[in-house]
Amino acid sequence: MISDILKTMTSPESPPPAPGTRLLRETVYEQLRADMMGCKLAPGTEMREAELAARFNLSKSPVRDALMRLEREGLVISLPRQGYRVAPVSLTDVLDMFHLRAALERACVERIVLHASDAQLQELDCFRDFDASARGGGFIAFNRAFHRQIAELGGNARMRDQLLDLIDLLERAVKVSVAHIKNGDPQMLVSEHAQLIDALQARDVKRAQRLAEQHVVSAGKRVNSAISKSLIAG
Repeated sequence: MISDILKTMTSPESPPPAPGTRLLRETVYEQLRADMMGCKLAPGTEMREAELAARFNLSKSPVRDALMRLEREGLVISLPRQGYRVAPVSLTDVLDMFHLRAALERACVERIVLHASDAQLQELDCFRDFDASARGGGFIAFNRAFHRQIAELGGNARMRDQLLDLIDLLERAVKVSVAHIKNGDPQMLVSEHAQLIDALQARDVKRAQRLAEQHVVSAGKRVNSAISKSLIAG
């Protein structure tokens, strides 16, 4: 009797999803998210479960789960009886995210100055120069890698996860703005990276915080200008 009660208490009400099902769901989610971040699925693109299921050669169930997850992240809009649509790039939302990111990066660089080792700070030197011919993915990938490294060096897992999520979500907006920087020349931004690296390696916390915040705020202004122009043109 006692053993039966214990089995009842410890047995889950419903079995967890099979590993294979979970893997399929993650694969669909990650691929669709990457397509949205890279603008292969442009804002406003309509999607239907049946078409996506055919694309991935799967049933509708893992596709539906992936789309619902993307909807919770604000990347997808559900259209009753029609399907789904890739969410537009909202200027207000983008500016809010840049504001939050600036605050988080200020806090992050303070932790780096106080806690990162000299060896870790020296590793940032690889971001002082950008050679388009030597780097796959272009400047956007280079810029993303720099900011992801900053997030990692902060040594705060929650802060890191928040920053990485913001970096990913803002990538669509960044793609719009980079082409408007000095006719596509990213050297100005690389110079800003180098100045921030100098401040971090000198362990000058106030200067590092100021530069980090200015760098993110300037990016927000560029994105604001670029999206505003595209809305007027549209």
